[in-house]
Amino acid sequence: MLSSKLNHLFVKIFVWFWCMLLLVVAVVIALPTLDSRVMKQLDPRSVSILNSIAHNIATSAERYPSVPLQVLITPKEAQTKHFYLVATNGDIISSTKTSKAIRRFILQSEESLSPKVKQYKNWLMTGPISVVLRGEQFQLYAAQQLPAEHNIWLINVLDRPFLLLFITMLVSMPLCASLAWHISKPLQKLKKTASDITDGNLDAVVPATQRQDEIGELARSLRTMMLSIREHISLQHRLLSDISHELRSPLTRLKMSVALSKRRYGETKEIMRIDNESERLEEMIAALLNLSKMQLNATTKEPFNLDSLLQPICDDAVFEAEQLGKTFTYQEIPDVDIKGFPALLGSAIENVIRNALRYASNQVNLAIISDIDQITFVITDDGPGVPDDEVEQIFKPFYRVSQARDRESGGAGLGLAITENAIRQHHGEIAASNRETHGLQISITIPIS
Repeated sequence: MLSSKLNHLFVKIFVWFWCMLLLVVAVVIALPTLDSRVMKQLDPRSVSILNSIAHNIATSAERYPSVPLQVLITPKEAQTKHFYLVATNGDIISSTKTSKAIRRFILQSEESLSPKVKQYKNWLMTGPISVVLRGEQFQLYAAQQLPAEHNIWLINVLDRPFLLLFITMLVSMPLCASLAWHISKPLQKLKKTASDITDGNLDAVVPATQRQDEIGELARSLRTMMLSIREHISLQHRLLSDISHELRSPLTRLKMSVALSKRRYGETKEIMRIDNESERLEEMIAALLNLSKMQLNATTKEPFNLDSLLQPICDDAVFEAEQLGKTFTYQEIPDVDIKGFPALLGSAIENVIRNALRYASNQVNLAIISDIDQITFVITDDGPGVPDDEVEQIFKPFYRVSQARDRESGGAGLGLAITENAIRQHHGEIAASNRETHGLQISITIPIS
């Protein structure tokens, strides 16, 4: 139970944040301790060296009693090293001029019980070391010139708060990047899988993961959802097959009975009514099966050329309009490629054109407006139109307007429902409106990609 809670994203982000914060604080605290300009305890090795120098000076003072102490404490590297002797009365003996920096260091360290070290600019000062020279007590100090580049980077950082802040951010950046990668990488894979599913690819593979956090649970839930969708589609296929058989079989027997009745009793009013209703029922069943088959078969989007899809449909519409004594016109079809379901889109546009030809008085027109990211089809007719309060209802399955428009034509009320379903699967929009003069206008807009 505890390990499961520790694997939650909240806990990971919380712990990661505090670890990063502690690291930043540690860097901020640790850097000033490395500043050699702050007076610190002299390390044992340097103390040993300074004691050795004091011993050598004391030995030389005994061996050469007439030589001034200034000469005895002058090192060979007089340009880069200086030694200072401080008497009990505060007098300073040196072979060189005593700078303000060494005087300040002597004042700060004279009460110290142990040797100290401090850097001032490019000089490193150490001391004091007690030494007895010719019977008098002295404190020995040393100053050594450092290379110009010594600790220059650290001093620059410490003297520039913004640079210190930048380095701190630079140190924390890999931690933040690793956390972002740890969270975003699997989410990107899941996003790609979800996009494939949205495009109708139900064979998309959900990336396997051993994670026990919310992202792992999301991946497993998505995989379970995929299996459930596939199972439901399989059941829908089976149900479609069963419906096709169970509905068509009694309908076939009914039509045979009607045919026998016509032969025996002639075409009476009652028999003709039964025959017409059975025809309508067969048309309705065929439309339902067609709608279901198109929904089931549209699982994976594919690229197709718009001109190749619409040209045969427009040619058929021109021929059909001539047979009805009407006119069908269309503008030049753009030669663009679209990703979608060609059979569904073709059926949708064909349904609208045939519906317009059925109710038009004389003319039907197809206008195509192509933009950068979408394409719009506008189908207009000069028929009676649809009552304004029913325009939004005509895309519902089995809906038929109150006028005799559908009843006279024997329509089942499924053509526009099939069209609306097809456009929705393309993530497009379909809308109907009455023209200012007379007739109906249907606009279909779908994204190109």
